[in-house]
Amino acid sequence: MRSTRVSVLARVGSATAVAGLAIAGALAPVTAASAATTHRLHKIPTHLFVRDHAVPGTHHKTDAIIGLLRARGHGLPAKPVELFSRTKGTKWAEVSSATTAKHGLVKFTVTPATRTAYVIVFSGDVRFRHSHSAVILLRAPKA
Repeated sequence: MRSTRVSVLARVGSATAVAGLAIAGALAPVTAASAATTHRLHKIPTHLFVRDHAVPGTHHKTDAIIGLLRARGHGLPAKPVELFSRTKGTKWAEVSSATTAKHGLVKFTVTPATRTAYVIVFSGDVRFRHSHSAVILLRAPKA
């Protein structure tokens, strides 16, 4: 019978390779599970546009604040938005809330007693990122 001689370096190398494959096989399910739990869903960016118009027949005492909520070039229907206001020396406070209509439009009617700033805010949801409009500054009606 003939014996084959294998060097010590070859034996250590093959043992290391076998150990590496065993560890890689054992860790594969763990890394796959952790990758699945840490994956984040990318939220779609949104944009909120705002305009104001004097309500006809009120002698410029009442204004309509109109907002448009859009994402990827399309209006977002049935999304909750809030109207915030503040006067000089105060903090932002929620005045009203509404739900966007079919094409992402929303309308608020306000009658400011003093110079008041308004902003519309969309808080976001599972699919869409939060956004807010520009600030609209309305003056009190003249007496």
